[in-house]
Order: sequence, then C-alpha cells, then structure tokens
Amino acid sequence: MNFLSSFSFTKKYIFALALIAILSTLGYLNLTHLIKSQTKDAELINVSGRQRMLSQEIPLFALSYKENSFKKAISLMEKSHNDLISRKMSKELHDIYFSKPVMLDAKVKEYIARANSFLNNRDGRSLSYLLNNSQKLLKDLDYAVSVYQNEAEARTKELQQNEFYILLLTLFTLAFEALFIFRPANSIINTKTKELNAQKEYADMITQINTNAIIAINGNLEILTFNKSAERIFGYSAKEMLHTKLNDDKIIPLKFLDAHNKGLLEFMKTGELKHKDTVFQLEAQRKDKTVFPIRISFGAKAEKDKKIVVANIQDISNEKEKDELIIQQSRYAAMGEMIGNIAHQWRQPLSSISTLASGSRIRYKNHLISDEELDETFAKIKEYTVHLSQTIDDFRDFYKNNKAKELFKIEDVVKKSITLVEATYVENNIELVFNQKREEELLVNGSSSQLSQVFLNILNNAKDALKEKSIEKKIVYIEIFKEDADIVVNITDNAGGIPQDVAAKIYEPYFTTKYKSQGTGIGLFMSKRIIEQLFGGSLNNKNREFSVDSKTYFGASFSIRLPIEL
Repeated sequence: MNFLSSFSFTKKYIFALALIAILSTLGYLNLTHLIKSQTKDAELINVSGRQRMLSQEIPLFALSYKENSFKKAISLMEKSHNDLISRKMSKELHDIYFSKPVMLDAKVKEYIARANSFLNNRDGRSLSYLLNNSQKLLKDLDYAVSVYQNEAEARTKELQQNEFYILLLTLFTLAFEALFIFRPANSIINTKTKELNAQKEYADMITQINTNAIIAINGNLEILTFNKSAERIFGYSAKEMLHTKLNDDKIIPLKFLDAHNKGLLEFMKTGELKHKDTVFQLEAQRKDKTVFPIRISFGAKAEKDKKIVVANIQDISNEKEKDELIIQQSRYAAMGEMIGNIAHQWRQPLSSISTLASGSRIRYKNHLISDEELDETFAKIKEYTVHLSQTIDDFRDFYKNNKAKELFKIEDVVKKSITLVEATYVENNIELVFNQKREEELLVNGSSSQLSQVFLNILNNAKDALKEKSIEKKIVYIEIFKEDADIVVNITDNAGGIPQDVAAKIYEPYFTTKYKSQGTGIGLFMSKRIIEQLFGGSLNNKNREFSVDSKTYFGASFSIRLPIEL
C-alpha cells in the first residue's frame, strides 16, 4: 500500500485502468481461443464421424453396384483420412492411428485400397474383405471419434476454467482498486470538494462583506455578481441586476456608456483588457438617476471561450467632500499669504498717491502748480489706482473657486502667480528669475485658478525657506519648457535643499516643518492632488544645482509636468 501511496491519483487511475485492460484482453484472448478450439474440435469430430459413416456406405454401394456413389465415397473417405492424419494429434490419437494394437491408419488405407480394387477389378476377394472388415473398422473409428470428443471436451473445460480464473482475478482487481485506489481517491475528492465549497463560500462571503461594490459580467455582458455593497451604492437589489445585461444606462451614465461598451466588447473579442491595472476616477448612476463620483478598477480572466470581467467600485462622494474641505482650507491659508502680499503691494502705491495728493494741494493753494503739472499729477494718481484695481482683480480671480475647464497659456498663470508674491519677495530681498525657453504658446486644459494655487503654494514655501537662511543672494528660479508631449514648470530655490528624512513626508496631509502658527501642512498635499487628479500630470521634487548668470546655486526643485493641449 505504501507503494501505491507514493503515486498521484492520476498515476493510480492509469494503473487501475491498465490492470482492467490487461485482464479484459486476457479474457478476450481466452474466449477467442475457446471459440476457435471449439470450431476446430467440431470440425475434427465431424470429419472423424464422417469416416465411420463412409466405412459403412462403401460395402453397401459395392453390393448395389452404385458405381458413382461408390467411387465418390472412396474418394471422400481417402481425403478425410489424409486430412485427419495431417493434423497435430495428441499422443493417444497418434497411438490409435500408428501404433499397435489398433493401427487405424494402416487399416483405413487397406480398406480404401480394397475398395479401389473392387471398383477397378470387381474381384470377390476385395468385396469379401470390405464386408468382413466394415464392422471392425467401424469399431476402431468409433474409438477414435470418442477420443476426439473427449479431448475436445477437456480443452473446452480447461478454457472455461481459465475464463473463470480470469473473471475471479478481474473481480479481485476491481475490489482491490475500489478499496485501495478509488475509495481513497473518492475520499480525497470529497475532501477537496468540501474545501473548494468552503473556499467558494469564503470568497462569496468576502465579496458580500466587501465595502466596495463588486460587479462581475460574463462574455454575454450578463451580470454574474452584484454584492451587497453594490446594492447599497447603486440602490438596485441583486435580484433586479443578476443575469441582466450591463450595456444600458442603468448604472452607467450616458456620457460613459459608449466607451464602456466599446471596451467590454473589445475584451470579449480579443481577451485583452486595455486598462486592467489602471484605477480610474469616473462617475456612476444610482437607481434614482443621481450621478456620483466613483473610483473603479478592473480585473479580467479569459480562458478559451469563457471570459469574465470584474469591476471593483468605491463610492468616493464623502472623499470628494473632504477634498473640497481641504482645498477650501488650503485656499484660506493661501488667502492669508495673499492678504499680506496685497498689503505689501498697496503700501508703495498708496504712499505715492498720498504724497502726490498732499504735495499738489499745498502747491495749488500757494499758486505754485501749473495746469499741466496738475494734469500730470492726476494721471499718475490714476495710474496708481489702476495698479491697485488690478491687484484686487488678481486677488478676486484667485479667490474664485472656478472649476470650469478652459484652455489657457501656462505662461500667463505663472506670471500672474509671480505678480501676487512679488511684493513679499522684494521685501525679503529674494530675486525672482523667470525663464521660458521657447516662445511658442504652451496651452493647458483645466482650471487656471487651481493651477495658480499650486504655483503660489510652492512660491510661498520657497520664500519661507529662504527667509530662514543667511544667504547673500537669495534666488528663486522659474523655467518653462516643452519635453516630449508635456509642459514642464520647474521652480527652484537656493535654500540648500530639503533634508532626506523630511523629503519623504512633505506631501502628507498636515505635515509641516513650520511653526503651527505659520503653516497648515496641506499646501503641498493639495498641490500634488490638484496636479495628478485634476490635470493628469505629476508633481515631484529633488535637490539639485542650477545656474543663473553663470553662477551655480543649490536647493530644492519642484517639477510640475502637465500634458500639453495642441
């Protein structure tokens, strides 16, 4: 049994089938041999029996002078005798034919010779021989026939006994296989079946308790799985959705329906899922037709004609609301910076307006100002007020939370962001160097105010980093250029770079290296989310060297990469 236990079920199964095949073959061969043996024995018995009949007919045909029948009987008896003695014989038969006391071969040949003699010469001595020896020959022939019959019966019995032994061996083999191969195999199969059922129940339980909606469809776009979270998220019951086709606008908004169906049909045709490892932020539709934001990823399995697509769907409505709150907090934090910037930008124009107005009033009272000088003063005052008004417009544009997508030039947003921080940069003796390497228009599609917020966050962080450093020449270097199909905006300062232990955390929410009163820790976190999720771009940083006016500086560089709109 240990020998068998070392084999796999497949090998045991093949071994069992091989044994049955061998036994079946043996049984077939034995049965075939039995049939052939019985046929041969029947033929021998028939021929030997015909000999005894002919031995009696020959004298009768001789007495009745039926020459043709007599001649035919002699020929047939001679032919039959020659056939019998030409065949393989047992020792007993061989002795009957060729040994004393019977010597049947010699007797038969003598009998045939006498019959031919009478046929040719009509001599009385030959006829007398035939008449006197026919009964004696019949007795010897009967003896031979009985031996033929006994041997045939013995061979048949032996073959039948072999058949019985093969049957017993077959039954024993079947019992052995049932006990030691199929019963253990059946036990293993039952165990495996229970394990598979348990795994299926576990998988079904995991699917059902998953907080994400799990929806699976087959090659005919029929829904196979619609878990409890899917019921909760979409408002449909599993009974309503199972075995219906997922190619209408029941849970898929119309604007995504064509792309959805096209992608599914392409997968069912090719077996290749285009966005298998991609996570999308899209929209879905509830039973009450309300549209809500989702995060969705796809898995697929294709085997021959069987194809399955599984969608893992997360309702991110609350997450979006939290994002909006964080964005608003970020904007409020940026507003504080903006108000400080406006105060710095207004101080000089207001001082100039005050100086011009008070000086002109005194000179006007003392008749020391001409009409031309007065017009010039009014023009300067107007120029300063326009500058103040423009500052208010810039602040208002930034404060507007405009999410509408539009095509805009990246250069314009960068310049506007520079304008908003310029006054505080001057106050802190920070030089802003702007370099656009190409003159062509580089267009971006999205919300310019949200992108401006990203630039302001990075510019304000650079200012704060430089304020803490005792550096003779403080520089923030901004460059814009096109690289492949992207626009790249690099903002680099010479504050010495970000420490390695800090660099890994700067995009985490509420992480800040500033005093709590000076920083919220959400600026870079939101900047990264805006660039990646709203613009489909990337925001990364590294410490690097850069050159301005042939001088080399070192500091932190933030690289914003955005897809170009042609």
